[in-house]
Amino acid sequence: MMKSDQITKKLAFRNAQFTYYISGDKEKETILMLHPAFTDHHIFEEQTVYFQRSYRVITLDMPGHGENQVSGTKVTLTDMPEIINQLLLENDLADCHIISVSMGSLVAQAFADRYPDRVKSVIIVGGYSIHKANERVLKKQRSEGLKWIKYILFSMNKFRAYLASASCHTEQGRAAFAKGVQHFTRKSFSAMAGMNAFFIKKDTPMPYPLLIVVGEHDLKLIQDAARELHDLERHSQLVLMPQAGHCANVDAPSEFNHIVDNFLSTIANR
Repeated sequence: MMKSDQITKKLAFRNAQFTYYISGDKEKETILMLHPAFTDHHIFEEQTVYFQRSYRVITLDMPGHGENQVSGTKVTLTDMPEIINQLLLENDLADCHIISVSMGSLVAQAFADRYPDRVKSVIIVGGYSIHKANERVLKKQRSEGLKWIKYILFSMNKFRAYLASASCHTEQGRAAFAKGVQHFTRKSFSAMAGMNAFFIKKDTPMPYPLLIVVGEHDLKLIQDAARELHDLERHSQLVLMPQAGHCANVDAPSEFNHIVDNFLSTIANR
């Protein structure tokens, strides 16, 4: 595998400093990658290396994740749409494609909802809509949160191991997830507050090209949500990825990269 040529940059937002990573040709279109909960930008290593050949690639750790621990500040995940907008402004970028996994897909949709002119397309992996057909998933997530409590109270290491196992189907996927989740601590949970603000009911179609990717080994509930969203979004594309779980991009990176590359090519040819 080629190495990424990414450079590390800093973004000041309120009383916090955010580290982010940028690579590729600055004259090309931009892909922003948003990771799932608890892990960090390392989950996109295979995508960064692949897409930096043809795109400008940006990854960052969201509040409370990876390098961007924000304990002691009032910055939370709720601020992510504004953080992304400021990041694009500071790099003179008009818009971007977004590859987003699980929780990252909620942030991607919230950003697109607030800054529609900034978004060229959205790729949702193992996610669901913030606008429609999400009631069953949200109910399941609340019950899952109760399960986490026993891990969080008694052993963060067991919690991290559980997350990696539940999120990925393959050993390589679990290893990539585990690499980032080591930075997530009990203090990190404070940055997870306020995401309910993203959920705004809308019946109108999403105004951007949408690719929905779900692993064949993901929960049936997530697969059903993906199919329902695809049915509601007539112009979306849906891909069920074999040999992949919730984080399909790390379980089957080569296949995932080609699927996304083909999707982006169809947009470019419109």
